[in-house]
Amino acid sequence: MTPRQATAQRAACGDENTPPFAFSIEEIEQWILRAYIRLEFQPSGADGSRSIVVMRSRELEVRLSELPPGSIASGIPPFWLEAFSVAGHESIDSCGCFEFDESEMALAVNLVLDALKALPLRPRVQPELPVHPM
Repeated sequence: MTPRQATAQRAACGDENTPPFAFSIEEIEQWILRAYIRLEFQPSGADGSRSIVVMRSRELEVRLSELPPGSIASGIPPFWLEAFSVAGHESIDSCGCFEFDESEMALAVNLVLDALKALPLRPRVQPELPVHPM
């Protein structure tokens, strides 16, 4: 486990400075990977983009989007993970990814952890994961 993963793991498990939720890095990685795979089967929008919900709670929604193939300039990641405030109807944070390699996955996991920590304190924040038949 890298130092960054260890820090994220401690944050996910909670301490006196973090909200009461306990999601492991592996769980969050699985949410992101499942969304990445499901994204391939999503219909494209009018502009050719696709989007899917990774997780949702009362206060937070995390989405994974793929930019339209023709609109991607050199060096711009085609995939974007974005955390939205449900109450504020605004983006909290986002990160771009090319292929979700180890460093990009660590960045994406930290984005989700930071967004969860920013939620108002509520007992046991439990995300609603989209249910899709496999």
